[in-house]
Amino acid sequence: MIALSLLACAPQIEVGPIPAEQALRPARLLTSGAQPGPNVYLAAIVAAGSAYDPVGREGLAHLVARSLIDAGAGERSSPEVRAALFPTGATLRVVVEREWISLRMTCHQDHGLLCVELFTDALARPRLDPGDWFRLRDDALHSLRDELQDDTEALGLEALEAALHEGHPYGHPVAGRAGVLPTLRPEEGLAFHARHYVRESVVAGLAGAWTPELREALEQGLAALPTGSAPELPLMAPPAPRQRSLIAIDTDTDTTGFHLGHPLDVDRNHPDYAALHLATLALGAHRQSFGRLFRALRGERGLNYGDYAYIEPWPERGGGPAPEQAVLRRDNRFVVWIRPTSLENGPFALKLALDEIESWVADGLGEDELRSVRSWAIGGLPLLAPDPGTRLLYALEAEASQTPDLLETLPRDLAALTLEEVNAAIARHIHPDRLQIVAVSGEAEALRGRLAEPRPTPWRPDDPLLDVHDEPRDEAIAARQLEIEPSWLLDAEGLFR
Repeated sequence: MIALSLLACAPQIEVGPIPAEQALRPARLLTSGAQPGPNVYLAAIVAAGSAYDPVGREGLAHLVARSLIDAGAGERSSPEVRAALFPTGATLRVVVEREWISLRMTCHQDHGLLCVELFTDALARPRLDPGDWFRLRDDALHSLRDELQDDTEALGLEALEAALHEGHPYGHPVAGRAGVLPTLRPEEGLAFHARHYVRESVVAGLAGAWTPELREALEQGLAALPTGSAPELPLMAPPAPRQRSLIAIDTDTDTTGFHLGHPLDVDRNHPDYAALHLATLALGAHRQSFGRLFRALRGERGLNYGDYAYIEPWPERGGGPAPEQAVLRRDNRFVVWIRPTSLENGPFALKLALDEIESWVADGLGEDELRSVRSWAIGGLPLLAPDPGTRLLYALEAEASQTPDLLETLPRDLAALTLEEVNAAIARHIHPDRLQIVAVSGEAEALRGRLAEPRPTPWRPDDPLLDVHDEPRDEAIAARQLEIEPSWLLDAEGLFR
């Protein structure tokens, strides 16, 4: 997997001539009905995520997005922006992912006009003051060189993304590459903003206690966005792997954790989306204890803290149970996250997880499991968007990506599913024998050897009183021989340079 330490090749996209009518068209603006309550919610989603980084300039999109809120905007320097925000109690933040960036603001209605001004200045008139740019650049470099190295689970996920997306615009971390970041200049950032933050690329919205006056002010502020055509992002679907592979990453830790995955041809427009969504909840709902993986690895054996499965990106933002918005991709992937276990128990944990996945694919769900997971999923949907701001983000995400708004469609789609449809969707789209496996371990070379050799790899409970597991099954799992070829051994220090 040489791609882990080289750059992923995103295309340089040239914008050709466009009709004047298209160039002058205003940015799309969505509003929900004005609602009682003290807060106004502002949000914008822009097609300007890290996949749009030019080749050899990985990190530019992330730096520009961070600079929107922390490098001055309009007539204000960054200290002046903070000084204006402080007495209002408003929050202004940006989320950067592969395809999209999103700007979000929550503001008391008494300060609505000021907040609209600050919001639209950040989006349409960022200054990218050099001192702030270089500070943010240093922060990004620190996150890649130090924070990512210290967070072995985030490191494993980024390594899996690189393995699945070799030569693809998704193939480098959102923050960029450590060898490129020191060369990025604020002039490049301003040019990137002028090229990508055009009206056609932006979907903005207003929710909560807004007024017609605030909407008019927002429209006027958005008119300052550059005109022009949105740059295209031509994506070629990642090649489907033909067999399992292993990347073992050696790092300074006393644990072993895994990420497993393969490309997935299902998005929210696909007829199998709801079925696969529900099935994946049954396998490993995020931060929930009822999933098969969680019960087998943590609940019955205490191997680790948790085990989860996903058919869409799920960035960790504080460890909460609700998904993030504006993180969708056109090229999707199926991912299983096996949280760290002891060095000794690593091989067994992987074998057990693979056995659970294979059983899930081969046998599918049962009627009782379908009923209980569906009830949990439908009952929990209102909790995914507890406030007008989150509901606005779901609507903006749907408009920007041209996919259904899950808050509107998923309850109906889940209720209509049959057991046969769910199990057929699993079998159609999930391929355990093609999973790409990334292990991050303090004994990566030894792990690689233990997985390849014919000797059993039993597990040892941390709690000697724990005796609720299935011993005959455990013996069979420990004796299992995995077919994983090819495999690579990498040092964490050399990644994402």
